Amino acid sequence: MAVVLLSLCAALAFAFGAVLQQHAAAGQPAEHNMRPSLVIRLVQRPMWLAGIGMNGIGTILQLAALWKGSLVTVQPLLVCGLIFALPINAIWLHRRRPGVRECLSAGAVCIGLTAFLLATAPTPGRGSASPLSWFIALGAIAVVTAVPIAAALRSRGPLRAGLLAVAAGVVNGLSAAFIKGIARQIGHSLHAGFGSAAAGLFQNWELYAFAITLLSATLLVQSAFQSGPIRWSLPALTAANPVTSVIIGACVLSEQIRTDPLAIGGAVVGLALVVGGIMALSSSSLITGEIGHPDIVVAPRSAVSNPEPEPATQAALAVDPATAAVDATD
Repeated sequence: MAVVLLSLCAALAFAFGAVLQQHAAAGQPAEHNMRPSLVIRLVQRPMWLAGIGMNGIGTILQLAALWKGSLVTVQPLLVCGLIFALPINAIWLHRRRPGVRECLSAGAVCIGLTAFLLATAPTPGRGSASPLSWFIALGAIAVVTAVPIAAALRSRGPLRAGLLAVAAGVVNGLSAAFIKGIARQIGHSLHAGFGSAAAGLFQNWELYAFAITLLSATLLVQSAFQSGPIRWSLPALTAANPVTSVIIGACVLSEQIRTDPLAIGGAVVGLALVVGGIMALSSSSLITGEIGHPDIVVAPRSAVSNPEPEPATQAALAVDPATAAVDATD
């Protein structure tokens, strides 16, 4: 129960972080996409920094959950961040309440997660792996990440956003595996005192691997948010993370899950409900910012007074006209 509660609290913190970061990144010029200059520009925005702070809180809570729980348990529960992001986006940014469709979609995600966890019945593994296992896993993940990134660099608009979000979700799933190793290291060395635990932590290669994946994921996530509507990036980002973590947990960290036909069937049905609920939630106007007919966009006040917007405004409109309009109006 403690692992579940910590995971849900982490999902809530990540939800706040995602909403803040997406609204800060959506208005950035398109030419900074997939470049370090994008992050440099975002660092100057208080809203984005607040989102990073919420992500930091979420990471601490995630580490606490992974201390005792397994990747197969914790990471799927982080999908609830999308459910939490819905009312945050709706009430705070759009002054609206979720409707029946949103509630049913959120219910599908919750039922799917419950079915998946009950069917697989995951148990914690070793929390570590041999160098050969990590070498194989990292090589496979590098290939899986490189393919959507290469395709994204040749794409534009929503497709680019979705491809970058897939890559970001895979990197985030790998990052969670490193957090699991860090939690295991802290747990084993705390009995010798805080100083010994800190010294052992800085000698753990997984800490530095986590830092690298965190920086890489930050650039990919912000580029995905900046490339197109959030309905294209958020589902891919939300789904790729737990899938990657479950595979790493079962294949690399020796976490045990049920593999009989009934369990596999239940897990597949649960994941199908989760993916369907995620797609329905992400296409909701409370997430996308679209109000009324999706083809009708209310022009921002600045566009009325100035028929030719500044380059920064043009880039924002090219990313997501509805989001840009809502942001400008707010």
